[in-house]
Amino acid sequence: MVKKLEWINILKGLGIMMVVYGHMTSGYWRNFFFLFHMPLFFIIAGYLFRPNADLKAYLGRKSLHLLVPYSFFMALLYAPVLYQSLGEAQSLLDALLDMALGGRALISGLAPFWFVTCFWATQQLINWLLTRLSLRTTGLVMLGMLGLATVNQWFFREFWLIGNLNVVLMAAPCFYLGHLVAHYRIDVEKMHVLLPATLAGLLSMWLVQANPHFTMDMKYADYGMPVLSLLAALAITLVLMALSRQLARVPVISKSVGVVGEASMVIMFLHLSIQVMLDHHDMVTSLAPRWLLMTALPVMFYLLVRHNGWTRLLCLGDPAVLAERRERRRERRQKDYTLASS
Repeated sequence: MVKKLEWINILKGLGIMMVVYGHMTSGYWRNFFFLFHMPLFFIIAGYLFRPNADLKAYLGRKSLHLLVPYSFFMALLYAPVLYQSLGEAQSLLDALLDMALGGRALISGLAPFWFVTCFWATQQLINWLLTRLSLRTTGLVMLGMLGLATVNQWFFREFWLIGNLNVVLMAAPCFYLGHLVAHYRIDVEKMHVLLPATLAGLLSMWLVQANPHFTMDMKYADYGMPVLSLLAALAITLVLMALSRQLARVPVISKSVGVVGEASMVIMFLHLSIQVMLDHHDMVTSLAPRWLLMTALPVMFYLLVRHNGWTRLLCLGDPAVLAERRERRRERRQKDYTLASS
């Protein structure tokens, strides 16, 4: 039996590799990957989600896991911009304002950072809803959010909120759909699920070719064709879930693609900055080597930082680091108390 974490890491690995490829190119495959690569990560998160009635604890844990690495990589990658702005008050103020606003204000190497703040807000919203409302009532809320997302897309495309929180209007329904798949224990490998999902995915491939408005670009509130593009993204994700379960049975793929999935957040933070650097120095212009480099270097960084407590905390937002340190302090105090008593 395949362990859930193994195939989930493979699914995340496939997803982030498509993200990297989509950010390198234009044309059909870019549009096809954009249709589902961001919804995929929200659907995965919803699939793994379990409501937590302790809202304060949930907020603290998820903020540590997401916002600490967000802030660390933001400071690390934005440092050259801030340094160049020293001595120019307006440039420095603009740079600091962009950092504070996040979302669409972040461009170039920092362009993908919108995902983190949107993801964090989506988690908090869904947890709040599902700990207070029934699954069905939450579904009605999701339908209302889809309606508002369509209004944002069609009439106020230029409108966005700090951290791209307006994109929660689409991200939350994606998250909710993933949660439904887990809640109803939908077996994606069963033919009655896999066959229609595969047919819908194949149809989606044709629709992306036939209609350029069928794809998505969630960052800029472009959600494709209302409902249809979302359902297409869900169908493709279900197919990739089934594929990931099969790939998890192949040890070489399970380990190699799995570690890419483990490092997916680090890859998200770093891959476009690597591309900017390569472009600046006119290096590695061939597509395949560049794609490999933009994926492999962040994975190497991930493998390096996960072995130290402080780097795991800053780069990966690992909440276990603080728990371990609190436990060690408690043990030291207990030991000191015992020695003093004796």
